[in-house]
Amino acid sequence: MKKMIAPAVTLFAILSLPSAFAADQSLSTNSGQELGLSVSSYKYEEPNVDVKNDGIKIGADYTTALSFQNEWFLKLNGRIAYGTVDYTGSGTAKNNPDYYYELRPLIGNDRWLGNSVLAPYAGFGFRYLYNDSRGMTSTGYWGYQRESRYYYVPVGVTHRFSLDSRSILESMVEFDYLIRGQQKSRLSDVSPSYPDADNRQNSGYGIKFSSMYRAHGLAIGPYIDYWNINDSEVSTAVSGNTIYSGFEPQNTTFEFGIKASMRF
Repeated sequence: MKKMIAPAVTLFAILSLPSAFAADQSLSTNSGQELGLSVSSYKYEEPNVDVKNDGIKIGADYTTALSFQNEWFLKLNGRIAYGTVDYTGSGTAKNNPDYYYELRPLIGNDRWLGNSVLAPYAGFGFRYLYNDSRGMTSTGYWGYQRESRYYYVPVGVTHRFSLDSRSILESMVEFDYLIRGQQKSRLSDVSPSYPDADNRQNSGYGIKFSSMYRAHGLAIGPYIDYWNINDSEVSTAVSGNTIYSGFEPQNTTFEFGIKASMRF
């Protein structure tokens, strides 16, 4: 009887290895690609001068990941989001085109914590925003085109744990340290006599958070993106006999949305 139990136990352990290995692999960062779509509420605000842009954005994300030995991984993440925003400030204006895109190479490492995985990571980020507010507001002021460029360092951690044999919960929190921002305001859209303004932004930060339910290669969940950028440097420009100076005021951006994605 004892001779029969030992082989049976051994066989059971061997048969269990693939399923245990598959569970471990589902929590690890694996090589592959992921495509996601999102819809969000977006709000840009300059609180000290009472200026706001808010609207709905439709976005798309793409991530490719490459895993290595010792649980290290590389990721390349890209995102684009487009919508129209309503302006409130010097009067009001509706349906101004507004979009942004981001590109982020990242490196990280999976670390097992009991039955879950913590995956800290860091990298480099670039964010470009375009806003077109050309046209007259309700009070007779003229708008113009704006471009923002952020160069930043993202530092974050992803946490994964199994909900059951087929699904996991994956949550992420990230801090983004602004290295440099560049704001271009095309004031010549208001009048050819006005020079365009370039303002350098030296301090600010961002925060990202998401929580995704994953099953069978599909995922869905909420996310938050937040930026807080301080006053820029003062820039000066000359047009004719007139010297113009100005700065980009402190501003915040808050985006809350729902994202769905598929791995392949």
